[in-house]
Formats: sequence, C-alpha cells, structure tokens
Amino acid sequence: MQVASPGRTQLQVSLLKIATIVLLLSTVFASLQASAQHMGYSSRLFLLLPGPAFDELARSLSTPQQAAKALARAQAGSPHDQFLMGYAFLNGIGAPQDLLQARQWYERAANHGEPAASTELGRMYFDGLGVAKDSDKALQWFRRAAADGYAPAQTDLGLAYFQGLGSTRDAAAAVRWWQKASDQGYAPAESNLGFAYLKGTGVPQDLSAGVRWFRKAADAGVSTAQFNLGSCYELGQGLPQDFSEAAKWYRSAARQGHSGAQSNLASLYENGNGVPKDAMESVRLYVLAAGNGNSKAAINLARVFANGIGVNPDHVLAYMWLQVASEWGEDVGDALRVQADQLTDADLRSAHQQALKWIAQHRPNSAATSFAQLAPIH
Repeated sequence: MQVASPGRTQLQVSLLKIATIVLLLSTVFASLQASAQHMGYSSRLFLLLPGPAFDELARSLSTPQQAAKALARAQAGSPHDQFLMGYAFLNGIGAPQDLLQARQWYERAANHGEPAASTELGRMYFDGLGVAKDSDKALQWFRRAAADGYAPAQTDLGLAYFQGLGSTRDAAAAVRWWQKASDQGYAPAESNLGFAYLKGTGVPQDLSAGVRWFRKAADAGVSTAQFNLGSCYELGQGLPQDFSEAAKWYRSAARQGHSGAQSNLASLYENGNGVPKDAMESVRLYVLAAGNGNSKAAINLARVFANGIGVNPDHVLAYMWLQVASEWGEDVGDALRVQADQLTDADLRSAHQQALKWIAQHRPNSAATSFAQLAPIH
C-alpha cells in the first residue's frame, strides 16, 4: 500500500482543474469559431456617382473663395449649388456642422428638382439627422428622386423594400429598383443585385449571376462587393474554391477599411489558406478589424489570447476582448464565465477597465447599422 503525498495530490488536482478549464475553453471557443463573416449588402452608398461628379463636388468646395461663389450661386437659385451648401453644412466643410441649415438647403434644392438633394433628405429623415426619424418622409424623398432616374435613390429605395424599412418588405420590388440603378452602371446597386441572386431573394437563386454582379461592382471599387466576391472564392459559391483569390479580394476590401474583410483575411493568415501562415499578421488584422467595430474579430482575439496563438497567453486580454464582443452584441456569456474562473478580482477589474477604454475609443460607427450602410448578414 502506498500513501499518497498531500503535495502530489494537490498537484494532481491542480492539473485536473487546468485540464478541465482548457477543455471548457476549447469547447466554448469552438462554438464561437464560426465567426468569419460571409456575404452582406452593399455597405456604403456613394453620395454621387464615383468619378467626375464626385471630383467636381470636392473641387467646388475646396477653397474659401470657391465656397463663397457656390453660396452666392445657391442664394441666386442654383439647385446644384443649393445641394452643395446642404452637403457643406451636413459635413462641416468650410463651416461648423449645422444640420438645420443642411436640411434647409437640401429642401430648397430638392424643391427645384435636384435629385441628389432629395436623396440626402431621405437619408436625414431615415437616420434622424437634425430631424425626428420619419421613415415615411424618408421614403417619399427616395421615391421622388428614384422616379427622376437617380441611381443612388433607386438603390436606397431598393434597400428600404429589401429590409422592409418604413414599408412592407418586398424583395422583388427591391431587385427591380436595383436593376434600374445597375442599368446606369451604379456599382452599389450591382453589388446588391449580386447578393439577391446569390441568396435567391426576390429572384430565382443563380450563384453564377451573383458572382458576375459582385465582380462588376468589385472591379468598380465597392468594398462590400470585393468582400462578397472574396467570400464566394473562400466558400466555393458560384465558382471553384480558391483561397488565393479570396485573399486578393479580401485585401482589396480591407484596404478600404471593410472590417469583415479584415477579419476574414486574418483568418486566412491564421490558417495559412491562400497566404503564408502568419500568426502575427493574423493578430494585426484582427486588431484592425476590431478597431473598426467588428465584434467577430473581438471574439477571435479573445480566442487568440486565451490560447496563445501568435502571442503570449494572456487571460486578462482574452476576457477584455470577450467583454468588447459582448458589448457589441455577441452572445459570449459562457466564454466569459470560463475565463472569469481563471482571473483574480484585480484581473477582472483590469480587464473591465481595458474593455471600457477600447469601447469608448472604437465604438462601432453608427453608420454601420444605419440605412446607408446596412450590417452584413452572417
């Protein structure tokens, strides 16, 4: 008979506890591992068609002298310059932001038949910028500009129908408006058509057609189309799976600040899919995505720090990133409880303070869930 040493028994218990915690963490993070984002609506609608029209807008307000001339023309009744004044006051160009003046100038321009002003008024009413939120008024302005053939308004109106924002959800009507805008070569509408065809929403599902529309919009520089095309390559939807091509398109979108693309590209680097395996680059991209308000990237950072993937294990930081993800709407309660069991009260306070600081500095842009920038579908 052998009498067990008390010290040896305590060591065995400690090792068993550690093994149990590791197993729990692995199980919890495995359930959170399906955190890559795939497919979304066009994430940003251009104020004007890209190219000469946008360049003209920027030049018109580039100096105080030019802004003064634009103001004089606006006061004399020029609808385009009235629109420019609304744009200037909305964005604080040449003067402090003044939402009341922005709305008033937009209304003057819209009442003189300027569809860009009608579209911006619709967005102001939809987002409650300087006015009470009013979906009905927003749709009235969108419909007015869309009927004039203005592609951004047609795209906005399609988005309203697609999600039932301020109206009955009607995916078929959304597709019709997106097709009208796409017929004019408006890239955000092309991206949304790709989404509709890929999902079979409002039209019969056609993966190849979805990819074709994504590619058109991606070539025009729409970051969400680049993100979606990358997702098609990563998942093998509508074309052969190709991680290298996925990385290429994610990278293009990531350079434009698309957080989903940054997070998905990080995942490719973490696993060495289509790119050389690079844990440090993966962490850098996850942090970049989290800095842009991406909750999925925050979950992945928690997993990275909990398991020491490319970094030293740090359970305080793991808990901090889980808190960030929780604040941004992710269900990570089980993971938080498992991580908390490994931390002292002082550690928990430190993690909480770091999470609060990060959230205050990197709170997701409200536009990310606004009408003009709809959140991706996971």
